Formats: sequence, C-alpha cells, structure tokens
Amino acid sequence: MQDASAAISRYRAAQFRQALRERGLDPSDASVRRVHDFDSALRSVTLGLSERIELALRGHLDALGAARFGSHWYLDRRAFRDTFDHRALLRHARAALDRTADPAIRSAWQERRFERVPFGMLAEELSLGELSRLTCGLEPAARDEMAEAFRLPPATLRPCLHHITHVRNCCAHHTRLWGRSFRIPPPTFRSPADLVARLEGLPKRTPVHSLELLAHLAETVGPCDRHADAVRRLIDEHDDLIDGIGGRPSWAAR
Repeated sequence: MQDASAAISRYRAAQFRQALRERGLDPSDASVRRVHDFDSALRSVTLGLSERIELALRGHLDALGAARFGSHWYLDRRAFRDTFDHRALLRHARAALDRTADPAIRSAWQERRFERVPFGMLAEELSLGELSRLTCGLEPAARDEMAEAFRLPPATLRPCLHHITHVRNCCAHHTRLWGRSFRIPPPTFRSPADLVARLEGLPKRTPVHSLELLAHLAETVGPCDRHADAVRRLIDEHDDLIDGIGGRPSWAAR
C-alpha cells in the first residue's frame, strides 16, 4: 500500500508540523496527516459556501440590472459610478467570451457583438473576482440594493467581496487554511446585529471568522444545514485542532 504521506508535499507537511509545534500539539507524521485531512475537509466546506454566494451574486446582478436598465445593462454606462473603468469591464468581458466553451454562448458571440449577449449569459463566464469588481462599480442606488440582498451595510460590500474572493481563491488553489492568517482582511461590521454577534470574539483574518461571514452571506440564499453539519462533525472529531482555525464556530454549534 502506498504511504499516505506521499499525498502531502514535503513543504506542506513541514508547514503543518511547525504549526503543530507552535500550538503545543503532537508534531508526529500521524498528526500531520490528520491536520492535512482536517484542512482538506474544511476547505471543501468553505468552497461550497463560496459557490452559493457566487451563484447568488450572478442572479442578483442579473435581476437588478435588468430591472433598471434592461437585459444588456452592463453596456449602459449609467449603471456604474463615474469613476468605474467601463472599458476595462468590456475588455474582461470580451476575453471571457472569447474563451467560452459553452455552445450557446459561443453561438451568441460568434459575431463578437455584445448586443447579442445579455448579462445573464455573460455572467456565467465571469470569475468571482470579476463579478466582485463589477458589483463594487455599480452606481450607488444599485450597489446599496446589492448590499441589502446579502444583508450587509453598503459601506462593507466592497471589502467584504474582496475578502471572500481571496478566501475562495485560496481554497480553489488548495492553499492550506489550518494555521494561516488571510492576507486580505474582512471589514469591521457594526450591523446587522446577528452578524456582529456571530463574529464577536473571533480574530480577524482567521478561517473561523471567514467561515462565519461566508455562512451569513450564504444563508441569504437559503439554509446551509449540510455545510453546518459537515463543520460540526469536523469539530467533534478534531476538537483539539480548532485553535488552528482561530476558534470554535458558533454557526456549526446551533
């Protein structure tokens, strides 16, 4: 049978081993493998929550923009702040449409005319980072409506999307979560009260803080019981590892 340690790079194993030592935990090979498995499972839950938010972001943008400016609203300069780089948006849109593998979108784009591509179609090809930049560039009334859809104060929408895009990218590229501090911090929230309460006492830039924030955003779409159950099982089975994510998530304890 192949040694399970072969599934972990030596550098990643060394990172985990050092983090275990710093927390006064057993740094053995078995513990390193256990942290690796814990980290992988936590990353899967985090990606699942991020996916719900990304899908909701596409849907909210499509509905809000179409109601205000029509189905091709992204072409209307009035939909954005005066300082928004609309030309850059169209460059990113063109590049995304050029590389699409979706047959319906390829057919609509074959003449390379944006007028044939409604935003709902384009949105399927934009990354979370591109969707976030577009959202933050909306004219103030539309931006405030987007913030309300995710139960966020308008002023926090931009840094919040910036943070969750960073977290999502870390997960998508298999960057470790356990024992790390995120480079891009989340904003400080003073409302809504339930979000402030669930983040209270959790150190910023830690996975547990981000997990609670992601759960708040994802719950605006619907219950996240499956994700909460997965986190609850992880914590129950690996209670000694919660210090490596910044603490115990109250969300999964409900």
